[in-house]
Amino acid sequence: MEKALEDIRVIDLGRVIAMPYCTMLLADLGAEVIKVLDPAQADMERRAMKDTFAGFLMFVNRNKKSITLDLKDPKGVEIFKELVKRADLVVQNFSVGTMDKLGIGYDALKEVNPKIIYASVSAFGQDGPDAYQRGYDILAQARSGYVSLTGPPDGPPMRSGQSISDYYAGMLCAYSIVSAIHYRERTGKGQQIDIALLDSLVTTLDGAPELYTIGEEIRPRRGNMYGGYGIFEVQDGYIALAVTGTDLIWPRFCRAIGRPELIKDPKFSEMLTRWNNSDDVQTIVEAWAKTKTRKEALELLTQAGVPVALVNTIDEMVADPQMQARRMHVEVEHPEYGRVKITGSPLKLSETPGKVERAAAIPGEHTEAVLTDILGYTPEEIERLRTAGVI
Repeated sequence: MEKALEDIRVIDLGRVIAMPYCTMLLADLGAEVIKVLDPAQADMERRAMKDTFAGFLMFVNRNKKSITLDLKDPKGVEIFKELVKRADLVVQNFSVGTMDKLGIGYDALKEVNPKIIYASVSAFGQDGPDAYQRGYDILAQARSGYVSLTGPPDGPPMRSGQSISDYYAGMLCAYSIVSAIHYRERTGKGQQIDIALLDSLVTTLDGAPELYTIGEEIRPRRGNMYGGYGIFEVQDGYIALAVTGTDLIWPRFCRAIGRPELIKDPKFSEMLTRWNNSDDVQTIVEAWAKTKTRKEALELLTQAGVPVALVNTIDEMVADPQMQARRMHVEVEHPEYGRVKITGSPLKLSETPGKVERAAAIPGEHTEAVLTDILGYTPEEIERLRTAGVI
């Protein structure tokens, strides 16, 4: 089957989460992603593959090739530029200014390949007063206002359970790259892409910035529950419910719980009045939920047409029939771990779907193959590079 991005070659200097996730999405669609690690970083990743980071590294590095290259060595920079001549993309998420110090920033690389697309992900962007400040997801969550909206109304602000800005930024970067490829096909021009963790979260705040900039209102924290929309405790765990979303759902819920009189109650008869009386709605839903088990609530409300879901633990999610039907966990063969099950591709295209074809490479596994097949190096030249510590 033809792959959407099979004619695209990516030189990947990504680290940690955001850029490796971005290039994983590209590799799922067939791009040739060559992950470049310096020899010390490769040793560290080999060790990490044997501890608690193994699962994550298998996830974000699937479908990629892996080489080692010392970019602090002039010969390493020379080899890197040779690869760039034969590539479509260079991606990186080093601290701002690092690539320029190494002599492989965008200005240097576009001299080597004018059509190159060069993508960067950083905490706060490539410009602005804090561009050079080091940062991670937790700082982006804090500065974006995301943390201020998360957590119980009477408690402290809370971070998201996962590094969400990294994943948002990775997706936005992949989207920008595909857009830049399309633009280059029309114009022949490469370009530079600048994605920030901070910016990525500001775009996810459900209109809270506009609530302030237009209405001068600061949205408060609402916790897990707000007016029948949220997480509710049942007898043996938790369920997620959305009973106030539309004027169609509320009547269905009232009939399902045996309270049809609430449908025409002036406090609840319209969506706006239900939101204005959200505490009362909350009390009604909470009291009903505590009389049911997860299974009972799921079956009753699903049959009634009310949006409901179980709050799954990770093991329950993996076993979920919907996850299995969507092929969101697939088995691959790993050279060290054998047959392993990892997260599948979410990219469902009818003609060119995303696919997990190979397990994560052992760091440096493809160094010889890339130097030989792409750059034409001889075995003797490769051995001299290895002896000199360049690879």
